[in-house]
Amino acid sequence: MKISHTLAVVLTVVSVSSYAARSYDSYDTFYAEQPDALFDNSIKQTSNVVYSSANNEMHTELMSKINGKTINIDLGEKSIAVNGGMYRYSNAVAFPGEYPSKINPASGDVYLALLPKGRREILCWQGDTIGAGEADRHKQVYLLTNPMGKDGKTEFLHLPSLFASCRAVLLTKDGKLAFPKNSYLFDKEHETRVGLLVSYYTLKGAHFVPIKRETRIQFDAPENPFRFSHDDQLD
Repeated sequence: MKISHTLAVVLTVVSVSSYAARSYDSYDTFYAEQPDALFDNSIKQTSNVVYSSANNEMHTELMSKINGKTINIDLGEKSIAVNGGMYRYSNAVAFPGEYPSKINPASGDVYLALLPKGRREILCWQGDTIGAGEADRHKQVYLLTNPMGKDGKTEFLHLPSLFASCRAVLLTKDGKLAFPKNSYLFDKEHETRVGLLVSYYTLKGAHFVPIKRETRIQFDAPENPFRFSHDDQLD
């Protein structure tokens, strides 16, 4: 009887531990598992061809349908066109500390969703940051509400770039759009990066404001952010 009881306790501990922490090698996978993630699959490119325009800007074309509408998208290095309407990245409202840089259209992903309130479309796109060093830890991510500019206000945002993804954008229970700003966590000596603090923000008026939501992730090995664990008990 005592052996059975001990075994049951051990199995319970193992079960709780396996539920509490999970290892990831993809931030997109981690973001997509959040229960209120807004975007699902990206829009497939019309072709795998990247074109050069008259001003030598590289771009690619995509098309999707939502809410009974056809949306034609031209994704460029410095701008995006939605059904002919042009949005330059330099005109987006940028999160403090973020600056627009060229996007490689060949690496770009575009997502489209429908907001429940008012059934407005929302567009998100991302692309690799061009640079050296730790540039592979950053993505240029832009969010555009009401992209065709009809029947309402358009919001054009440049989101925080560190381990960023359109898959990280949330729609909270009270109908707010939220997205994470990731910050490194350090060891006790404040010398080695051991994880990330994931703090969520929303836009209020013309200002980015934090919401009461954050979580921590831990790198499986110090200074290697590409394999990490998330402990549900830290939320």
